[in-house]
Amino acid sequence: MDTIEKIREAELASDNAEKNAVVEADRIIAEAEDAAASLKVDLTKEARAKADALLQEAKTKSDSILSEARTEADSEAKALRSDVAAKKDEAIKLILDDLTA
Repeated sequence: MDTIEKIREAELASDNAEKNAVVEADRIIAEAEDAAASLKVDLTKEARAKADALLQEAKTKSDSILSEARTEADSEAKALRSDVAAKKDEAIKLILDDLTA
């Protein structure tokens, strides 16, 4: 009887060990899933922050390029107005010279 009792105890210990292993495996899987979800959230936040920073940098560069283009266009327009005014005076002088000649 002693051997049978030891076999039963061994079977019971084996069943308990198996149940504990399943519970522990479920716990580990749940922890891994939680960690993965948390990592996904963190990576998504980080990616969004990087994208926002890149968008802001692009907007800043775009604004700077537009500002430079406006300044250059204004300068060219002033130069053209000045040239037109000078040529206008020349044209008036030539016409008056032709009329008085």
